[in-house]
Amino acid sequence: MNQYYSKKIYSPRQLLITSLLTIIYLFGLNAQTLELGILAGGANYQGDLASSEFKVITQQSNFAIGGFLRYAINESFALKLQVVKTELEGDDANSSYDFLEQRNLRFFSPLLDASLRLEWYPFVANSQYQQVLLPYVALGGSFFTFNPQAEYLGQVYELRPLNTEGQGLPSFPNRKPYSLYSGSVLAGIGIKFLLNEDLTLGLDISANYTFTDYLDDVSDTYADYQELAFTYGTLSADISYQVDDFFDLNQTTPLPGTRRGNPNLNDLFFIAGITLSYNLVNPERASGRGMGCPTF
Repeated sequence: MNQYYSKKIYSPRQLLITSLLTIIYLFGLNAQTLELGILAGGANYQGDLASSEFKVITQQSNFAIGGFLRYAINESFALKLQVVKTELEGDDANSSYDFLEQRNLRFFSPLLDASLRLEWYPFVANSQYQQVLLPYVALGGSFFTFNPQAEYLGQVYELRPLNTEGQGLPSFPNRKPYSLYSGSVLAGIGIKFLLNEDLTLGLDISANYTFTDYLDDVSDTYADYQELAFTYGTLSADISYQVDDFFDLNQTTPLPGTRRGNPNLNDLFFIAGITLSYNLVNPERASGRGMGCPTF
């Protein structure tokens, strides 16, 4: 019996594909318009291993690629399902602040984000006046997976299994291993440029406030070096506390209660990109009332 049920457990990717096909089918039954599109751009992380310095923002931005379905509820509102794949990263070495450089931590993490948002268009397309620029604002939420990793002494390690902030130690009864699945609340802005009745070019920017403070594996205070080493091994303790590596000192241990991160603010990430979409379902095209070529 257990063997039978184990074969019925689907991976997140299989569930995502199944959900996507179901939504395509349901939206296509009675759609105003249904656009299928792609997004190409960049993503940036903001958290404990990032600062607001412009050079840090540019150095810690990475390529993002994704796809989306946009279903027009009416002329003013649309629902968009979007899936984006990217990588987030942060490195204290990029900062100009001494206290961050001396902390000497770093991470990178693959990110797969699936979001659903409601877009509001204050101006609507009008075939009579050939309006082709459509700004919008968006609100929604997302579900994503991540897996923080870091290079240490020339080798890459996954950080969650190391419990670098003492998760599970008797001295930190409230610190539990964090999940590699989380969600976010997002807000976005964008603009669509109608190339013709079927093709749309756009620019889309969204900010995601997440429900986790561990995108970067950093959140609270340091755990005791000796306790970490005894419970989880020397590697966990060494990766957790790297101030002595920065100063090229023999191994030391942080003072009790020393801050490693800020537990009062969860991590964020931003996704921005150019979009190109095609109308799979277009009542204007079906009725022969196309908008024609854009005019200005």
